[in-house]
Parts: sequence; structure tokens; C-alpha cells
Amino acid sequence: MPAPTFVEVLPPTKSAPRSGVRWTPSGPGAGVLVIEKPRVVATYAVTEFGTPWDGRAFRLVCLGGQSDADATTYDVFAARNGQDHRCDCKGFSYGRGRPCKHVAAALALLENGWI
Repeated sequence: MPAPTFVEVLPPTKSAPRSGVRWTPSGPGAGVLVIEKPRVVATYAVTEFGTPWDGRAFRLVCLGGQSDADATTYDVFAARNGQDHRCDCKGFSYGRGRPCKHVAAALALLENGWI
């Protein structure tokens, strides 16, 4: 029997009023994540890794469709306090700490109990 796929709509942003994620788990703390935005559909292999910070950390390995052709992986931190999230993508850096699509997707996975 194939693994289930879960779907969630992401909160609207100025650049992406409609976006969402599809999550297909492959094991504990791992799976395939698809982030769908109006002009980009990006696919990532996700694995959770340990962190000394108060929260959970994930590595997203690009499998295709990412908007930054030079990037191959992103590390995302979802803070337990709900405000100190981090991502090493350009969108998070240039957005002056505003959540990027990677953080929004990781939060959706956690809030839905999918990972």
C-alpha cells in the first residue's frame, strides 16, 4: 500500500496569496515535501536532525523546481517559542527574518502532526 499524502494550504503572503504543501512521509522524521506556489512547484527530501536549540530542525534537499538554481539544500529551524524560526535560504535572509516558504512548510508539518 502506498504511503498517504497530506495536503495543507499555507498562509497567504504578499508574493504568494495562494500556496500549499503536499507531504508524503517515508519514515520517522523523513519524507518528500512539495511546496506549490503560483509560479513554482519545488520538491524536497526532508530529514529531521538534532539541534541543541529549543525546537526542531530539518534539512530540505532540493529534488527539483526550486526558485534558486544555485541552492541544493536548506536547513530550517522551527522554534518551540513560535517566533525564533530560521532558514538559511535567501528568501529568509533578504526578508529580514520574515518566515520563508521553507519555514511555513515546516510549521505546517509540525502543526498537523505529520512529522
